[in-house]
Parts: sequence; structure tokens; C-alpha cells
Amino acid sequence: MRYTLATNAFSSLSIAIEHFKKIYYHKEELTPSLLDESTKICVVFLENSIELLLKTILVSGDPLAIYKQPSCEAIKKAQSELEPGQKLEDYLISRGNLKTINYTEAVKEYNKIYHKSEKLCCVLKKLGEARNNITHFGIDDDWNEFIIQLINVFDIIYNYLYRQLIELDEIGDFFVSEGLMVDTIHGQKPLFDKDYIYNSIVDFLDELLEESKEYICKVRAKDPRSNISCLSELMKTVLSDKEFQRIQAENNSEIDTSGCSCEENDYYFEVKKEGRFIDNILSVYSPFFNVTAFVGETGCVYFVVDHNNNKIYFYHDSFSWPDCSEPEPDYHWESDIEKGHCSSYNLSKRNILKVFETLLA
Repeated sequence: MRYTLATNAFSSLSIAIEHFKKIYYHKEELTPSLLDESTKICVVFLENSIELLLKTILVSGDPLAIYKQPSCEAIKKAQSELEPGQKLEDYLISRGNLKTINYTEAVKEYNKIYHKSEKLCCVLKKLGEARNNITHFGIDDDWNEFIIQLINVFDIIYNYLYRQLIELDEIGDFFVSEGLMVDTIHGQKPLFDKDYIYNSIVDFLDELLEESKEYICKVRAKDPRSNISCLSELMKTVLSDKEFQRIQAENNSEIDTSGCSCEENDYYFEVKKEGRFIDNILSVYSPFFNVTAFVGETGCVYFVVDHNNNKIYFYHDSFSWPDCSEPEPDYHWESDIEKGHCSSYNLSKRNILKVFETLLA
């Protein structure tokens, strides 16, 4: 068996996704031993795929980027023996002569060149730790948080690596296949499998990140470590408060709160002013940063709640929240204060009311 670096990366990703589907969509159908086995396979191959994908991206920009001794005689000799169209990494793989950077170094090097993102580093570092834990001791952490951790990794693949992946030889087409039949590492398959889950990698990732929002919100809202309950309790108080009704009346406005579920950190407000529809404001939760953003239909941010620090960031300049197919800038609400785009307040009933009053003015 001989894989190129790129096809080996995609093979590992395909195996990881296959087993993630089992533990995420079919957990209740698995025996405990099969659940443990699929979990282990998923984590091991997901970490392996990330390492190989990062290295494939790195060598696409610099053929020497992944070697610990790029100027050594062995590499110089290999370069002189390459046939037309042959890649250095694949030549060295075929001879088993590899002295490449490790997983952690690949993450740092890729991030330094392409993103400079704390989120990317933290998510992939945790994946490496999970891989080490599960191969040596097993995983005894909270199951839901473990699944959220894996979803965060798929977020990194879809929103951070994707733009480089689609440009890669050999595997780029796997990330852009369209139509009712899609290209997979095992040949063409129908767009959906027998459980109506996408066989297309890009469609699978897009669907997962979109539909997992509800699951993650419910899980985190019930977890006291997230501190989301502070916002939930304050919102329940605000929405039933006479002051909230007064603010609407004085601004000749109406906010329909029937679509809100404070207990699940899921909010949906329909806003009207002088009888005219103004906007629908909905909540978007970021599982990595543990913040809830309140945005309009076009993605325009109204305010952001930082659950870790019990802070509200109210936006008075137009700013769009990244959707589920875009990278999240690290803690951008904090830098937005320095740029004058928003103001911060302590999270309290009074300040939530103040935010709504300013919003409706």
C-alpha cells in the first residue's frame, strides 16, 4: 500500500468522518464496546488527518516546509533525482526516508503562515491531547463536551483549512464535488447515504455545523461551567418586566418574544416600529469563545454577551457576525471596543434594558 501525502490525509479524514457519524448520529444503536471503538478510531484518524492535511498545505507553498533538516544531504539528493511532476514529499515517502516536523509543529507553522488564530491553535491542541488520552488511558470527560470538541475541529477544517484544501492536487476535487453523485476516496457515491447524511465532505461539514447549533446550545445552557444561566435568568426577568413594556411603548415599537427559549439560550425577536417590520434578531452561540451574539437577518450584530466575563458588548457601528462558513476572528468584540465600534457593560438586568432602549431609539 502506497499513499501520497495528500491521499493519505484524505483517507484518514474519511475514516474519521465515517466513525464520527456513528457516534454522533447512531450512538444509541451501538453497544458500549462498539461506541468506545468508534470513538477511538474517530479521534486517532482525525488527529492524523489534521497533521497530514496541514503538511500537505505547507508543502504546496514550500516543498521544504515540513522537514526538520531541509538542507540535509538526503533531501538535496532526493531533489536531484525527482522525475518531472513528482513531488519531493511523495518521493521521500516512497523510500521511507522521513524526518518531518511533528503534529504540534505543523499546527504552529500552518497557523503562523495562514491565520494567526488562537482558536485554531487551541482547538487543534486539544485534539492532540484527546488523541494521546484515548490511545493511552481512554477518555473519561463529559461526553457532550467531547462531541463539541470534535465539532470544533470540523469547524477548523471547514472554515480555516478549506480555502487551501480546494486548491490541492489529488484531493481538492473531493471538497468541491457537486450533483447527485459525488466523488469520494472509494469512487463515486450518491449525494446522501442510506440515513440521508451527506457523502459529500463539504456538504457534510456545512450541515453538521449548522444543525449542531441547537444541540450545543441545549448542552451548554444546562452546564453550570458555561455560566450561560446568568444570561438566561436575567433575560427571563427582563422579558416579563414592566420596564421592558415601557421601553417599547415610548419608542412606538413592538418586540415579539414568543420565539425565545431562555432555558436553551435560544432567542428570536421580531422587531416592529410604528407598525412597520424592522428586523428579526436571533441569537448565535460560539462554542469555542462561549459568547452569544444577537444579530439581525443580514448578520449585522446588535450586541454580544460574553458568558465567561458576564459582559455585554453593544454595537453602534455596523459589523457583521461571521456565519458558519467563515473563520471567527479571535475575541473581536474586545478589539472592536478599541476601534470605537461598540461599548461594554456589566451583564445585569439594568444594562440589558439599556441595550434594548438604545436599540429601539
